[in-house]
Amino acid sequence: METSFKILNASSSCPYNECDGSGISLVVNEATRETKGRYCRCREERIYNNRLSFANIPSEFTSLTINSFNTNLYKKQESINTAAAAKKMTVNYIRQFEKFQELGKGLYYYSDTKGSGKTRLAVSLGNVLLKHLKKQVKFITCSDLLKEIKNTYNQDSQYTESQLIESLNQVDILIIDDIGVEKLTSWVNEMLFSIFDNRMKYKKITIFTSNCIIEDLEHDERIKSRLTKMCVPIKMPEEDIRKYLAIDENRELQDLLLR
Repeated sequence: METSFKILNASSSCPYNECDGSGISLVVNEATRETKGRYCRCREERIYNNRLSFANIPSEFTSLTINSFNTNLYKKQESINTAAAAKKMTVNYIRQFEKFQELGKGLYYYSDTKGSGKTRLAVSLGNVLLKHLKKQVKFITCSDLLKEIKNTYNQDSQYTESQLIESLNQVDILIIDDIGVEKLTSWVNEMLFSIFDNRMKYKKITIFTSNCIIEDLEHDERIKSRLTKMCVPIKMPEEDIRKYLAIDENRELQDLLLR
């Protein structure tokens, strides 16, 4: 005979009406009258939403998956082949994630061409790690990262430089977009070196996108050495699919306006 349970603290504060909004359901075994607590479905959703908010992934990218990375968007066969290889490597990275995590190895997506899909694929990877492997993920452009550090020097800043850098060092998966476009100074080199050096030492995974290979970055050699140690390079196509997507979107909107 199937045991029947009754929820004691059901409330409209819970989207499933299975707890009082706390994330803990109090249930009673109607046969034994034993009362116990169990996690409600809303708790996992709240945890996921908190992780998503922390991740700071741009809204246009939050629904991206690796499966939705369409290699047929590229027009050149060479680009299609390169994109397919990049997609396959990303899928296999997830399948063997425990090994890469143990090594502290991230990925470095690169292509000379802007709009080639580097960020789309990197964020798609981040979405999988966040949603399905339940990892803490943080997305930020390299330029914004440096701006955030500079903002700590303001008198009204809630954080100090060391506190911000420490928080970045603790993130499970840090996605740094567009490394190499920032204006280089000795300060920039020192900040990036400090972050990369610590993440390398503690085997924290960092995912990068860039418009050039590691060797061609104009950064300090110490930084390039650490990037080589921290990441597996993945070549992306030399074709701008962002332009193709924008053209298709504008064509659809034109059709809408002509109705």
